[in-house]
Amino acid sequence: MSVVASLALLASAVHPTDSPDFSWLEGHWVREANGRISEEVWGDMRGGLMLATNRSLRDGRASGFEFIRIQSFDQTHYCAQPGGREAVCFELAEQGEQSATFTNAEHDFPQRISYAREGNTLTATISDIEGHDPISWSWTLSE
Repeated sequence: MSVVASLALLASAVHPTDSPDFSWLEGHWVREANGRISEEVWGDMRGGLMLATNRSLRDGRASGFEFIRIQSFDQTHYCAQPGGREAVCFELAEQGEQSATFTNAEHDFPQRISYAREGNTLTATISDIEGHDPISWSWTLSE
Protein backbone atom coordinates (compact mmCIF):
# COMPACT_ATOMS: atom_id res chain seq x y z
CA MET A 1 0.00 0.00 0.00
CA SER A 2 1.35 3.45 -0.84
CA VAL A 3 2.16 6.03 1.81
CA VAL A 4 -0.59 8.31 0.47
CA ALA A 5 -3.15 5.50 0.68
CA SER A 6 -1.98 4.65 4.21
CA LEU A 7 -2.38 8.26 5.34
CA ALA A 8 -5.82 8.46 3.72
CA LEU A 9 -6.86 5.29 5.52
CA LEU A 10 -5.51 6.61 8.82
CA ALA A 11 -7.32 9.94 8.39
CA SER A 12 -10.62 8.23 7.61
CA ALA A 13 -10.31 5.77 10.52
CA VAL A 14 -9.52 8.31 13.23
CA HIS A 15 -11.51 11.42 13.98
CA PRO A 16 -9.39 14.47 14.74
CA THR A 17 -9.96 16.31 17.99
CA ASP A 18 -10.17 20.07 18.02
CA SER A 19 -6.58 20.56 16.92
CA PRO A 20 -4.43 23.04 18.81
CA ASP A 21 -3.36 25.98 16.64
CA PHE A 22 0.02 25.36 15.04
CA SER A 23 -0.43 27.85 12.17
CA TRP A 24 2.55 29.82 13.50
CA LEU A 25 4.79 26.92 12.36
CA GLU A 26 3.62 27.04 8.73
CA GLY A 27 6.13 28.10 6.11
CA HIS A 28 9.59 27.55 4.68
CA TRP A 29 12.24 28.14 7.36
CA VAL A 30 15.92 28.46 6.35
CA ARG A 31 19.30 28.77 8.10
CA GLU A 32 22.54 29.33 6.15
CA ALA A 33 26.04 29.47 7.64
CA ASN A 34 29.55 28.31 6.70
CA GLY A 35 28.52 26.44 3.55
CA ARG A 36 25.67 24.69 5.37
CA ILE A 37 21.96 25.10 4.75
CA SER A 38 19.20 23.75 6.95
CA GLU A 39 15.57 24.11 6.00
CA GLU A 40 12.35 23.02 7.60
CA VAL A 41 9.11 23.25 5.62
CA TRP A 42 5.79 23.04 7.49
CA GLY A 43 2.41 22.66 5.78
CA ASP A 44 -0.93 23.48 7.36
CA MET A 45 -2.96 21.35 9.78
CA ARG A 46 -5.70 19.48 7.92
CA GLY A 47 -7.78 16.61 9.19
CA GLY A 48 -5.74 16.49 12.38
CA LEU A 49 -2.42 16.12 10.55
CA MET A 50 0.38 18.65 9.90
CA LEU A 51 3.34 17.49 7.82
CA ALA A 52 6.90 18.83 7.60
CA THR A 53 10.28 17.96 6.16
CA ASN A 54 13.74 18.98 7.27
CA ARG A 55 16.71 18.91 4.91
CA SER A 56 20.36 19.69 5.64
CA LEU A 57 22.93 20.52 2.97
CA ARG A 58 26.69 20.83 3.29
CA ASP A 59 28.57 22.44 0.40
CA GLY A 60 25.51 21.94 -1.81
CA ARG A 61 25.12 18.21 -1.06
CA ALA A 62 22.41 16.61 1.05
CA SER A 63 23.78 15.62 4.45
CA GLY A 64 20.58 14.71 6.29
CA PHE A 65 16.79 14.76 6.26
CA GLU A 66 13.85 14.17 8.55
CA PHE A 67 10.13 13.59 8.10
CA ILE A 68 8.01 15.23 10.81
CA ARG A 69 4.33 15.28 11.63
CA ILE A 70 2.08 16.74 14.27
CA GLN A 71 -1.04 14.65 14.64
CA SER A 72 -4.10 15.59 16.69
CA PHE A 73 -6.37 12.59 16.92
CA ASP A 74 -7.17 11.40 20.46
CA GLN A 75 -4.13 13.34 21.72
CA THR A 76 -1.62 15.66 20.06
CA HIS A 77 1.78 14.19 19.20
CA TYR A 78 4.91 15.35 17.39
CA CYS A 79 6.47 12.42 15.51
CA ALA A 80 9.93 12.57 13.95
CA GLN A 81 11.61 10.19 11.52
CA PRO A 82 15.27 11.27 11.24
CA GLY A 83 16.79 9.83 8.08
CA GLY A 84 13.44 8.18 7.34
CA ARG A 85 13.82 5.73 10.25
CA GLU A 86 10.91 4.53 12.38
CA ALA A 87 8.97 7.41 13.93
CA VAL A 88 9.50 8.42 17.55
CA CYS A 89 6.54 10.33 18.98
CA PHE A 90 6.39 12.96 21.71
CA GLU A 91 3.19 14.05 23.46
CA LEU A 92 2.18 17.73 23.58
CA ALA A 93 3.11 18.87 27.11
CA GLU A 94 2.49 22.61 26.87
CA GLN A 95 1.54 25.17 24.27
CA GLY A 96 1.73 28.95 24.14
CA GLU A 97 0.49 31.37 21.51
CA GLN A 98 3.56 30.72 19.31
CA SER A 99 5.34 27.90 21.10
CA ALA A 100 4.91 24.22 21.87
CA THR A 101 6.77 21.61 23.91
CA PHE A 102 6.49 17.87 23.34
CA THR A 103 7.89 15.20 25.68
CA ASN A 104 8.68 11.48 25.72
CA ALA A 105 10.37 10.40 28.97
CA GLU A 106 10.87 6.87 27.59
CA HIS A 107 13.12 8.02 24.72
CA ASP A 108 16.89 8.18 25.30
CA PHE A 109 17.58 11.63 23.79
CA PRO A 110 15.96 13.92 23.15
CA GLN A 111 13.14 13.56 25.64
CA ARG A 112 11.88 17.10 25.14
CA ILE A 113 11.38 19.00 21.87
CA SER A 114 10.33 22.65 21.91
CA TYR A 115 9.51 25.04 19.10
CA ALA A 116 9.09 28.79 19.57
CA ARG A 117 8.48 31.53 17.04
CA GLU A 118 9.48 35.13 17.60
CA GLY A 119 8.72 37.34 14.61
CA ASN A 120 10.29 35.70 11.55
CA THR A 121 12.57 33.43 13.61
CA LEU A 122 11.72 29.84 14.53
CA THR A 123 13.83 28.11 17.19
CA ALA A 124 13.77 24.39 17.96
CA THR A 125 15.38 23.11 21.15
CA ILE A 126 15.96 19.51 22.17
CA SER A 127 16.98 18.40 25.66
CA ASP A 128 16.48 15.79 28.35
CA ILE A 129 13.09 15.71 30.11
CA GLU A 130 14.14 18.39 32.63
CA GLY A 131 15.42 20.75 29.93
CA HIS A 132 19.10 20.10 30.73
CA ASP A 133 21.80 19.84 28.02
CA PRO A 134 19.78 21.84 25.46
CA ILE A 135 20.74 21.99 21.79
CA SER A 136 19.03 24.67 19.67
CA TRP A 137 18.64 25.56 16.02
CA SER A 138 17.09 28.72 14.58
CA TRP A 139 15.69 29.38 11.12
CA THR A 140 14.37 32.48 9.38
CA LEU A 141 11.07 32.49 7.51
CA SER A 142 11.79 32.52 3.77
CA GLU A 143 9.73 35.00 1.76
